Amino acid sequence: MSGELGAILVSQYGLIANTASKTIIRDKSIKRITGFYKSGQHFCFLEEHKDNVDFFDLFQESLFNNGKKYWYVLNALKMCGGIISRRYLECYTNYPIIPLKSHIPFNEILQRFVAQGILLFNEDCYLLSPKYEKSFTNYAHYSAIECIKDTILDNFKSLSKNIGLISYKTGEFFAEHGKFRFGFKGVSYVSGLMQGNKNGFVVADILIGHPIYENDVKFFIDKLETIGKFEKSSKLIPFLIVDNLDKNALKFLKNKGIVIGFIDELFGEKYAKTIIELVNLLNNAGASLKQTPEKYLDLIKQLKKYNEGLANNIKGTLFEFVVGHIHSTKCQSLDLGKEIVDDNGKHETDVVSVYADKIVISECKATKGQIGIDIIDIWIQEKIPAFFNYIKSIEPYKEKNIVFEYWSISGFTDEALERLNHLKNTSKRYKVEYFVGNDVKEKAIEMKNKKLKEVVNDFFLNNKV
Repeated sequence: MSGELGAILVSQYGLIANTASKTIIRDKSIKRITGFYKSGQHFCFLEEHKDNVDFFDLFQESLFNNGKKYWYVLNALKMCGGIISRRYLECYTNYPIIPLKSHIPFNEILQRFVAQGILLFNEDCYLLSPKYEKSFTNYAHYSAIECIKDTILDNFKSLSKNIGLISYKTGEFFAEHGKFRFGFKGVSYVSGLMQGNKNGFVVADILIGHPIYENDVKFFIDKLETIGKFEKSSKLIPFLIVDNLDKNALKFLKNKGIVIGFIDELFGEKYAKTIIELVNLLNNAGASLKQTPEKYLDLIKQLKKYNEGLANNIKGTLFEFVVGHIHSTKCQSLDLGKEIVDDNGKHETDVVSVYADKIVISECKATKGQIGIDIIDIWIQEKIPAFFNYIKSIEPYKEKNIVFEYWSISGFTDEALERLNHLKNTSKRYKVEYFVGNDVKEKAIEMKNKKLKEVVNDFFLNNKV
């Protein structure tokens, strides 16, 4: 920290404190991260330090010790694998979403992180910058996990109403309470929460899909303790919904009087098992398809039975598994949700399959409508060049043939087909293929995989979203 560095200059070089501070600011070789620390301090480092494997951990530690309310932002991103939507990020910090006189607005704090290159902003999601953290992020798979969280919160709302924990006409998602964001809030008239005619509340947040340690749940406690200090604050029943907990985190929450809502205890063991297996599948997509290629087919059937709404909401992601499954039987390795960055920005593709003689890059869409010319033009003009250059830059791959595929359950418009056929017939540097719903069914038949054929036919073709 700048204060510690200044103290060293004072003790070792005899500078007065004010001169030491100015020396640090004027030295251009000293890089600084500013705007997040108490007493106007800075996190100081040299350019070469950013290449150290522990740089980001040290930066996080500096926030934990000197700017903890901002540390929660980075911890939330680390918990979720380096990517998180704005609405869940607001839940996982103890920072007020309604500006207070003593607080900088949360939106301005996030802008500071982006401006200093610590975070990136993509659509509605924040991502850890690759230059600070080398974590893998997959927007499509993270979105699917958020759909799962949303579904669990919706089920919690139904459960709370059915047992009379909250008033039947209440229950909000991502609601404000006590100037903080919670994943769920409901009005409660349970006798123990009433203060005369004043009702109480049920509030809940959800953490699933990753290990949960004591530090990871402190945001929840801090929000509640701050609200508890408000004059005339309402009584609360606080729920933290989880799929697993470290024993120290469990003990910490119990000591703080938090109701711990394990998914299996709230909704049953079969429900929980399906959800947990689905999240694990999303977190380890490529490896799962190579090791247990039909596991996702069983999960689709279970989802259709226990939660068809969730299955439909993540149909696009599940279709990536179908295409990956088709390639997995013959390719050497498989990667789902591949992301690359070039001078033109970040690019994503759904499936990358590495064969002995070729690399196949597949785009997968399970939308209700046909794929139009605008979407195909973006694929041709932006994604194909980016991934072509990326593959050719990798030494073991540069001599392999490259194939670009587009899979669409609902097919393509006439204009899009014309563009695809033109590229397919004229491209010299790479091969282009495209497939529609019935082609997917034929692939399943060729593989002699009855289970895959049934899922494609029943879930993707006859039950389009």
